[in-house]
Amino acid sequence: MIKKECQICFERLRKRRFLKVTANCNHELDVCKLCVGKHIQTQLESNGNIEIYCPSSDCKEEMQHEDVKRIASKKVFERYDKLTLTQTLSKLPDFRWCKNSRCGAGQINFEGDNSPLMTCEACRQKYCYTHDVPWHEGLTCSEYDSIKLGEDKATQNLLDIETKPCPKCGVRIIKNGGCDHMTCTIKTCKYEFCWLCFADYVKIKRNGESSHERTCKLYVTDPQNF
Repeated sequence: MIKKECQICFERLRKRRFLKVTANCNHELDVCKLCVGKHIQTQLESNGNIEIYCPSSDCKEEMQHEDVKRIASKKVFERYDKLTLTQTLSKLPDFRWCKNSRCGAGQINFEGDNSPLMTCEACRQKYCYTHDVPWHEGLTCSEYDSIKLGEDKATQNLLDIETKPCPKCGVRIIKNGGCDHMTCTIKTCKYEFCWLCFADYVKIKRNGESSHERTCKLYVTDPQNF
């Protein structure tokens, strides 16, 4: 009885346990059906990925819908089929998902921005095609834009006032009272600096307050220079 080794599980199996993964695969049959099925399941569960390629190390052929259906279990294929439909619909420019989190339906609005009010055919939730949000009752899309622009600007102004970027990594940091000696909250950074002038606190600790920028209120001339 002739057996061969699967390049993934390394089991020696009968030749009939191996299969051609895609119609375009032209390599030796070196991966068993069980491992291909597990490969498909792993791609779906870990990445939500519907672009699945032949697991053979020497092959880059993408598995087609009929390949997945032929090899995967019924449960795995149903998940793949649903993800494929979802991603295909999401790419349609006129398609919008219902904004009711408990619904999961969606539909196409062929009139687009000319008729932005959409009503879900499944749950009757109203939502806006143009802004892709629950319907802004009592406001036209232009009025909604004006309010949203004002809110965004106010939020940005607040961020500019309440936060500052770390001089080293650029991540914005909030100061919740206390002294002006700051430490970046990013674990891979932990840069220490002055909240007022961004001076390096390693230098301040080593050389004293003269290491602050001259315009900083914490700057003090080195007494040895008097």
